[in-house]
Amino acid sequence: MKSPVILFMFMVMGCISCKNDSKTVGNEIITENNDSQEITEKNKLQSSIDAYLNIKDEEEINGMVTDNYIRNMNGIPVVTNKSELKARINLYTTGFPDHNISLSNSNVCENEGYVNWVFYGTHTGQFADVTATGKKVKINGFSHLYFNEEGQIYQEDIFYNELEFLQQLGYSLVAPILE
Repeated sequence: MKSPVILFMFMVMGCISCKNDSKTVGNEIITENNDSQEITEKNKLQSSIDAYLNIKDEEEINGMVTDNYIRNMNGIPVVTNKSELKARINLYTTGFPDHNISLSNSNVCENEGYVNWVFYGTHTGQFADVTATGKKVKINGFSHLYFNEEGQIYQEDIFYNELEFLQQLGYSLVAPILE
């Protein structure tokens, strides 16, 4: 119950922190200050986010992230450079070869991206120490991406319900022995 509330708070903070006066006209967002360079940069970062989320080949990552890229998952550092990110991507593409990440909502504000996403996949390969279960998973999550001046991602903070992920793979939570 706590996890959805935290995700909602991050999304609200992301939306509030963007101080762009914009309005929607049809399918387009018009910025009041009409700064075409800012709109072009936002579109470029949004395209980078779309491409980044569904990387299947670890070599595609080279131009998208910095060499000292950092990934935190639920507040815990799990990746501290580009090589470790490639290994992490390989872990998911091996364990869930059919995986897909869809964006349910995203927002770009200056050099930061806020993304609600849904991970879908079937566990048909080895995933870390877990042999294939054949089970389908669907996990909702949130990512906060940080871009440098060249448009490369240098940090990503990911939040998702890891217990829900493991339960979908067949794990169960055992109550602690309190004696």
